[in-house]
Amino acid sequence: MQLLKSIFKKKAVGVVALSFTSEGVAVAISTYEANNELLLIHCEFIYSNKKLDTLKALVRTHNLDQYDCHIVLATEDYRLISLESPMAEDSEMLSAIRWKIADFIDSPDDVFLDYYSMPISKRANSVDMIEVVAAPKSSVQGLIDLCQHCELHITNIDIQEMALRNLSTLLPDSQRGVVLLHLQKNSGHMLITHNNIIHLNRKIASGFDRLNDNGPLGGSQLQIEQNSLALEIQRSTDHVSSAFSLSNNTEITVIPTPNDTQSILNFLSIEHGITARIMDLSTIVNSNIILSDTTQAMCAPVIGATIPYDVNIDAL
Repeated sequence: MQLLKSIFKKKAVGVVALSFTSEGVAVAISTYEANNELLLIHCEFIYSNKKLDTLKALVRTHNLDQYDCHIVLATEDYRLISLESPMAEDSEMLSAIRWKIADFIDSPDDVFLDYYSMPISKRANSVDMIEVVAAPKSSVQGLIDLCQHCELHITNIDIQEMALRNLSTLLPDSQRGVVLLHLQKNSGHMLITHNNIIHLNRKIASGFDRLNDNGPLGGSQLQIEQNSLALEIQRSTDHVSSAFSLSNNTEITVIPTPNDTQSILNFLSIEHGITARIMDLSTIVNSNIILSDTTQAMCAPVIGATIPYDVNIDAL
């Protein structure tokens, strides 16, 4: 989602992507190489409830005022709503969407809207569907004001799903299809893409803290959480296979979690017959740094937001 482009600003030295969550600030910094490709040079998650002080320190330390800034909205900053596409001209789509979402949102005039088209189902009598992004204006404007106060040059506002989709494009089988699972502490995202197009996205109710053998849960409660995730994966892959006449790709690509990602792969494979593999971003992202499992878990979306990819999505 591109906005606030300035034709007067000199060429940026790279891209900085930022995400502000309830736990702290995720940052990924990439610089342009001689071939104009981006090289990831710094990535970290800073646990802090002082966003302004944290951002000021980052800007000062890394000269971030020389970079294009991409904001990645945290999960709690927006909603995704699946809608039948309105019969409207492009210039009138957002107005038509705003009218249609009145049944889902209390104050539709108080949200920023964006949307992207979903692939057309192969089932009979299928209709064109869109995925609507609805973000409270107060939340988005607060992030914009925060970054501009620190003299950052905002050029994009991304959502989690698009940033993660960018990561999926780096996989060798991205054209054939990818099932990508990103688990955060208390929640997660699952994307299914084919030919680099999102065919399905799901928010996962449980994060790595409740799915890992080394987490706080044990016994039957842990098994319930693990079974629920496996069932969600199976239902989602079956739906995509049926709706779009695509092969049922049951191999799951899992972005590392901070502790023992292998235990998650094991229960998916041993208990449910779901083949899973780890997506080590250190091996596929153009970078000169080593990314720990914790950094990958907390910063995957901001890393994805620094990867250039032409997204067919209208401006806010």
